[in-house]
Amino acid sequence: MDSRLFEIILALIPVLGAVITYFIVPYIRTNIDAAKLAQYKEWASLAVKTAEMLWRETGHGEDKKTYVVNFLTDMFNSRKIVITEEQMNVLIESAVKEMKEITST
Repeated sequence: MDSRLFEIILALIPVLGAVITYFIVPYIRTNIDAAKLAQYKEWASLAVKTAEMLWRETGHGEDKKTYVVNFLTDMFNSRKIVITEEQMNVLIESAVKEMKEITST
């Protein structure tokens, strides 16, 4: 009986490994990616708010965007590219839209 139990356990180990690899690892990666995205979004929002405080006058949109892009690049892309320029633009636009919605209500 002990040898059969041992054989069953040995047979289950690859199955469990496959289940972990196929289901659990992607689930963890998705949650980590979602957490990173939330962090990027929060920092983009803070950078946009800071740029708005630095340039209160109108007509400095390009200066504000340059400031935010430089800040995000320094923050996340100093060692390697983590956020692409297109992703930064999406995060910035999202933060600006969110800020405008808050101030208009």
